[in-house]
Amino acid sequence: MHRFYSPPAAFGPESVRLDEGETRHLRDVLRLGRGDSVNVFDGEGREFLCSVVSVSRRSAELRIESETVPTAPESPLELTVAASVTPPDQFDLAVQKSVELGIFRFIPLITSRSEVRESVARKRVGRWRRIAYEASKQCGRARLMAVEEPVPLLELYETADHSIVLFSERAGVGFDRILPAEKMTIVFGPKGGWDDDELELATKNNATVVTFGGRILRAETAAIALTAIIQHRFGDIN
Repeated sequence: MHRFYSPPAAFGPESVRLDEGETRHLRDVLRLGRGDSVNVFDGEGREFLCSVVSVSRRSAELRIESETVPTAPESPLELTVAASVTPPDQFDLAVQKSVELGIFRFIPLITSRSEVRESVARKRVGRWRRIAYEASKQCGRARLMAVEEPVPLLELYETADHSIVLFSERAGVGFDRILPAEKMTIVFGPKGGWDDDELELATKNNATVVTFGGRILRAETAAIALTAIIQHRFGDIN
């Protein structure tokens, strides 16, 4: 079944409207029209079986037939990934795989050894949100992973209201020290690793600093592999 996204505001009691981009995909790429059945999700966890009523140049009107269960369930663990910004191909991959792994929110981090300047990172937020949107359509999630504006590491600690787990290649404890929680932020550093001040900052802010058994992982590999492990231990990958 072909899937489309439309925000909650576009839903009525019995119908939903697709925007120009989704309409173009429905009409010009998939060659769908009146009477065809599709699924539409609202980005907040709900999905509906719909039938096409009309298609114009800028929008499409669909009738809601019934609510359906999304293919990909949402994890009971509200997990945020905060990752130091890396070059485009690497970071794009981390964003995409975070969607597939059921991440709730993704925060690009600016750290002392970040390979990308904050001004450049801010220009890429739209691209990362588009990647998250496309990944949600493909993997069957009905909730869009939020991609936040880049923030400095200190600001992450100042605004966090739940447990933080920071992965490091040194000066950390084992995975068994991570305590279960309903909400958790996991933090990944840059290619060069954390400097001493950043590790001290983590300790001062009661973050759990965890190492990966001595393995040295590329930044994007760590974000994918360790997120999967956390979802296995505390979420729904089991």
